[in-house]
Amino acid sequence: MFNNIKNLAVISFCFAMLFSITNINVLKAQENKKPQTTKCKIQCDVQSFYDKDMIEKKLKEEVGVTEAYLDLDEKIVYVDYDKNIINSEKICKIVKDLGYEAKLLEEKDQKYGENDSNKP
Repeated sequence: MFNNIKNLAVISFCFAMLFSITNINVLKAQENKKPQTTKCKIQCDVQSFYDKDMIEKKLKEEVGVTEAYLDLDEKIVYVDYDKNIINSEKICKIVKDLGYEAKLLEEKDQKYGENDSNKP
């Protein structure tokens, strides 16, 4: 009986160590992944400042989105995001889930040191 408990403890310890090593390697791989900033323009059917505030707030809360600005006159949302975490399809879906039409107009990767010419 004691040998069974001892064997179970050794096996449990081995699994715990294996799990720890695997987790450390995954975390290191994620840390080494550089953010890949992407910009997109999404056309949406907004009418008011309430719509603007609601969409901007919801997008800024989303993990991976670094900036969101909605130009009410143009009815275009300008979004900066890390495409390692989120993509333009998911961003459009967030806007649609709020009850608005959303159509991707443009998407481009941001190169480091490049001017921010996407916003008006």
